[in-house]
Amino acid sequence: MNSQRKATNRQHMLTEQRRQVILEQLHSRKAVKTSELSETFAVSSMTIRNDLNALAEQGQLMRVHGGAISRQWLTAEPSYHDKADINRAEKEEIGRQAAGLIEEGMAVFIGNGTTTMEIIKHLPQDRHFRVFTNALNHALEVSQLPQAEVFVVGGYLREVSLAMIGRLAHQALKGIYFDLAFLGVNGISIDYGLTIPSLEEAEVAAEIIERSQRTVIVADHAKFGVVAHGKIADITDIDAIITDSGLDPRLLNSLSNLDVEINTAMV
Repeated sequence: MNSQRKATNRQHMLTEQRRQVILEQLHSRKAVKTSELSETFAVSSMTIRNDLNALAEQGQLMRVHGGAISRQWLTAEPSYHDKADINRAEKEEIGRQAAGLIEEGMAVFIGNGTTTMEIIKHLPQDRHFRVFTNALNHALEVSQLPQAEVFVVGGYLREVSLAMIGRLAHQALKGIYFDLAFLGVNGISIDYGLTIPSLEEAEVAAEIIERSQRTVIVADHAKFGVVAHGKIADITDIDAIITDSGLDPRLLNSLSNLDVEINTAMV
């Protein structure tokens, strides 16, 4: 009886130690994957899922598809310049593929962000179209192109993301509709949808989706399984996602069950 109790206590200690290490990894990396933790600790995926669920119930983390993220990360937001060099090659190919969707005479909305900037850098030169944007740096870039008319959605300028938001932005969108809209996001989750750190930016992005015939999300593979603070919409509320070939095939398979077109740009 004593030996059984000792074994139980030892197992409990091992479980607590493993969960503490998980929290330490989460603190440094901000996100963890079930598959990677399973290999690290040489335990089953079910054991890791039980660990993550228990820690989530304690409020230590937030569960997402395939793993977990730090609760402290939900409102964290790197600046535009900090994000510019992350997955640069992937963003470039995503932008190139997205720009190819623009047709002659279209009214296109291009949201703020480093991935959407790559769309602007690859805008087609053999056709004319209108570009609407809520990012000042995007507008300046488009203004150099003779084949494109540029319209700026005004509002309060958020320095960290260079996005225009607020009441003036909503007023500027009244009575305007788009053939095509491109939006960047910080997180894509099957369970929690499309998210970004700013609630105000999320409100503007949600309105853009309502005013567009077709909405395309552009995001590299690192954005999948991540959840940020402000929800824009569910994945099923948009029409397509353009990402890169680094997306986990298992997640791609899960997304294929949704009524959303998934395109992967080869890098």
